[in-house]
Formats: sequence, C-alpha cells, structure tokens
Amino acid sequence: MGFNPFVSPRADQIRQKINLLKQRRPDLSNREIAGIITGEKCLKCALVGIITAFPALMPGAGTLISLLGGAAIDILLFAYLLAAMVVEIAAVFDRDLTGRAFQKEAFWAFIIAAGTGSVGSRISQSLVSALTKETLTNLTERTLISLGIRSVTRVGLIRLIPFLGLLLTGGINYWVCKTIGKRALDYYENKNIIESFYSC
Repeated sequence: MGFNPFVSPRADQIRQKINLLKQRRPDLSNREIAGIITGEKCLKCALVGIITAFPALMPGAGTLISLLGGAAIDILLFAYLLAAMVVEIAAVFDRDLTGRAFQKEAFWAFIIAAGTGSVGSRISQSLVSALTKETLTNLTERTLISLGIRSVTRVGLIRLIPFLGLLLTGGINYWVCKTIGKRALDYYENKNIIESFYSC
C-alpha cells in the first residue's frame, strides 16, 4: 500500500493487508493483530515527529522552519497515519469497508485522528517551544544530578537540548498514537461483542 497523505487508503488495499496478516499469523487473535498494526503506526508517528522537528537543530531559522512548516507537515502526516490505523483496526474486526459503511468508518477515523492528532501535535510543538534552553538545562541537570551523574558540564547539556526536543516530539506522537489505537481497539472489540449478542 503506497503512502500518500492526500489520498485516503483504499478499502481493498486495507482488506488485503489485513487478510495477509491473518494468513501469516493464524495463531493471533484480532486483538493481537490490532496490536501489531498499532505498534507499526506508533513507530511511524514517532518517526514523523522526529523528522519534522529535525530542522530545530539549526539555531534561528531552523527553529522557525520547524515551528511553522514542521508543525503543518507533522499534523498532516500524523492525522493520515492515525486515520489509516483506525480503519485498519476496523478491518481486523471485519467491519464493512464498502460504500457508505467505509465512508462512515473513514469519517469516524478522521474525527479521532484530526481531533486528538492535531491536539497532540500542537501540545508537542508548544511544549518544545515553551521549554527555553535555560529551563531545560536546569531540569536536565537536576535530573542527572539526582541520578548521580555529576560530571556533566553545562556546555554538554546545552548540546543535548535539541536532541531531547526531537525525542520529546517523537515520544508525544508515539504516546498519542498508542492511546488512539487502544481506544479504537476497545471500541471495535466491544462493538463486535454487542452486535454478536444482539444477533443471537
């Protein structure tokens, strides 16, 4: 399945991916397969966060590029990956991905991804920009001292700050994706249980 954030993944491609996963690993439950999908998307979301924050390593213009352009790209790719993850989890639980049913699932996925995804991206961008070098240096220094690492100099800490920002942005993207994946998994798992109960 090709990656294009401007075009939603096709239902037949999603179904093909899920069927292939189920054939390769028939011993896994739907919950475990959804966990594989969530894990895959979490890593991609973290990578998107790291890559889009990467220009911030260059002082001055790099920070501006990261906050303006990086945030927009981060939100776009992040929302796409979250929406794709939710629709793939729906496919794992054999939801109908044709016609209006697919549109309904895709819309639900978009609402979750756009709402929480953009909030997570905004939080990560705001948090990174709000932490000044001095604040982060003091925080890191205190943490390292409390861990017994006293030989780190202030200059060494200042060099670590941009990399900590990358890890922070990637970590927030990972955490938000993991949270949405769990919510989607619980939603579809419970929805299938309720529907099977009423169909008896």
